[in-house]
Amino acid sequence: MINGEEVKELPYNFEDMTARDKLNIGKRIKQDGIPVSVEELDSDYHFYLFAGAVTKANPDIDISDLMRLGAKDAQKGTGIARNFFYMSTDATEE
Repeated sequence: MINGEEVKELPYNFEDMTARDKLNIGKRIKQDGIPVSVEELDSDYHFYLFAGAVTKANPDIDISDLMRLGAKDAQKGTGIARNFFYMSTDATEE
């Protein structure tokens, strides 16, 4: 349940995230008392990136809403963010 409605799917939008969005996610994870080790390997950070992409797609959803996700769904979101930001196969990006 988010904002009084049952939500079965969470849209997300990594493509339109900005540097400011990414910095704000970093601030939020620190505010929540979660230390980030190596960004590329940190699954907690990846989950927050996913949560940021969800809020980018739907600003009515807050990161705190996503903390109620089941662990398996949270892990799926974590994997989606990790793959988007860190698992690119395009050698030209490097």
